[in-house]
Amino acid sequence: MIFDLQINPGVAPWPVLRDAARAAEDAGFAALWTIDHLQGSVMGAPDMPECFTLLGALAAATSTIGLGPLVVNVGNRHPGLLANAAATVQAISGGRLLLGLGAGGGPNGFASRERLALGIVPPSTVAERHAVLEHTLDVLDEMWSPQRDEKFSTFPLPEPRPPVVLGVNGERLARIAGRRTRGVNVRATSDKARAVITSFVDEWLQSGSTGEPHATVWDFFDEALLMPDNPKVAEWKSWGVNRVILIMYETIDVARIARAGKLLAS
Repeated sequence: MIFDLQINPGVAPWPVLRDAARAAEDAGFAALWTIDHLQGSVMGAPDMPECFTLLGALAAATSTIGLGPLVVNVGNRHPGLLANAAATVQAISGGRLLLGLGAGGGPNGFASRERLALGIVPPSTVAERHAVLEHTLDVLDEMWSPQRDEKFSTFPLPEPRPPVVLGVNGERLARIAGRRTRGVNVRATSDKARAVITSFVDEWLQSGSTGEPHATVWDFFDEALLMPDNPKVAEWKSWGVNRVILIMYETIDVARIARAGKLLAS
């Protein structure tokens, strides 16, 4: 099982975020994930740094750990701008980007107020939000193709192309992930988590894709989950999960991250 760390970057200043990334790298976490929100209060924070800007800085401060947003709300940026930002982080990091994408919530969702404050009205239906997400995947395919149109010839081309992981809440989007991306992410405690993972894995196998998929779940940071033979982790593995992402939400404890290295090495 691969273990990653996710941080809520709105709850700590830049030096702590930098030190947390370095501690996660030294401890042996495979990747460090941040979030894509515009307003700190959505995540219980006083403010919120922009995710791609932060990832570029973290890429310069580290050397081996994977880096990514979990997940980018595709409604927050024009897909071409998103493609450019992701390709830039991929270049700065030397190919360490993992690109998490999500369809975002509706006008009444918990995070809607940050977008409404900027005059961005989310699509009202799930089908519309999924359509925006698939359009974003289409644009990435077009801009990042080795045989791309001449009009994209001097846009950044990520090398290698970063794997895309979709954050999902249900089976429909999980199947889109299995057909079109490298991975899926769902909250481990969701009552749909097992169905999401199995739907993704089934679709991935039917798609004929090669390589190792990222079948991931997230949960709050708990050292017990890093212990060998943890029963929760064993259950997730039985679903087809091969990657667990642990989030530090309220505070970022650099010393605790460092201590986790002993468990990761066991």
